[in-house]
Amino acid sequence: MNNIAEFKLDRQNYGLALVEEFMSTEIYDIINKDREELAKWLPWAKDMQSIDDEAKFIRYAKEHNIFVLAILNGAKPVGMIDLHNVDQVNHTAEIGYWLSSEYQGKGIMYNSVQSLVSYAFNFFDMEKLIIKAEVENEPSRHVAERAGFTFQKTEEPFAIYAKQKNG
Repeated sequence: MNNIAEFKLDRQNYGLALVEEFMSTEIYDIINKDREELAKWLPWAKDMQSIDDEAKFIRYAKEHNIFVLAILNGAKPVGMIDLHNVDQVNHTAEIGYWLSSEYQGKGIMYNSVQSLVSYAFNFFDMEKLIIKAEVENEPSRHVAERAGFTFQKTEEPFAIYAKQKNG
């Protein structure tokens, strides 16, 4: 697997790699285990009802050039992060992410966001990145703030954060 980014936390190796269909089972297992918590913030979680659903999503993302990365602990997927709503004209994109409950609170998402931000600014020539976190989702908002995103406004139910390339 070719990681686009790697980092180490508490002697564990983590990385970001393009999501692949062979990861469907492990990713679906996390979603199934954490469905109730994920569904609070991510409407798609309740609709992801099988390994095949996850495989279809991965195929769809590849076919539509959606930049979806698996967050890996070693070679094991533990979450996902992506760039979506990419606007090539204005050089903007949104970042979405989720992480297995087992791995939350360890700095993994912060490091994943920082890695994706660097990649988006340096390789995709993005000028502005946006994170929309549900107002009530304090952990997600904390990740955005810790990663240097600035609160812009509230558009219920979201708190909108942005980060400029040279800002």
